[in-house]
Amino acid sequence: MRKILLIICILSVTLSARAQLFGKHYDEGAYYDLDNVKHTGLISWSPPAKSIFGGNGDQIYFKPEKKAEKIKLTNSQIKSFLVKKDSVTLDSFVVSANKEVAYSPFLQVVLNNAEIKLYSFLQTASAGGGMYGGASGAMMMQPYRSWGITDYYYGSNPNDVVKLTKKNFAEVMSKIMADKPLVVESINNKKMRLGLGKMDDVLFFYKNGYLPPPPPTENIDQTVAP
Repeated sequence: MRKILLIICILSVTLSARAQLFGKHYDEGAYYDLDNVKHTGLISWSPPAKSIFGGNGDQIYFKPEKKAEKIKLTNSQIKSFLVKKDSVTLDSFVVSANKEVAYSPFLQVVLNNAEIKLYSFLQTASAGGGMYGGASGAMMMQPYRSWGITDYYYGSNPNDVVKLTKKNFAEVMSKIMADKPLVVESINNKKMRLGLGKMDDVLFFYKNGYLPPPPPTENIDQTVAP
């Protein structure tokens, strides 16, 4: 009986933690409806969880003001939306009708200054957060963790996009970033490639004209005790 009560307590704590983790957070923003009318207020959207079962469509939540009731808006009801992350960052998302991203048709606009545009496709993945039997037979709690997944797409508009891969990376990005010869040179020399975290360096170099600083390293005291 005690074990059952303990399991119930642990599950209740887990569900509470998940509810807090996935509670809706609103940022200043706006959306454009199908008539291209801008509606300013507060926007809530989170990248959907990656699923083998697919799905079709996504939605945002909108409040004209903080104390107003939330309004659910599906991708079929809007053309685009903006989210203000901080004083200098304004994320722009457009709705894509491309079947390849039908599961989550909101594409973030990354670069929009050339004939070929660059978009990012955001998803989340998660694992853990459940119970399993340990070697001794006792029930153990597996920690919950989640992480983001970003794929990149390119095209002349959000409906006609193709996935950016390691195979087409150099050719496509050289065209998109043709106005920055140093960046293009680094791409063609394979100093900059597509990979986990590497795209951030490419975009930073393109926007700022220099490479990002290396991540800080911990100062380890290597003094040998007498």
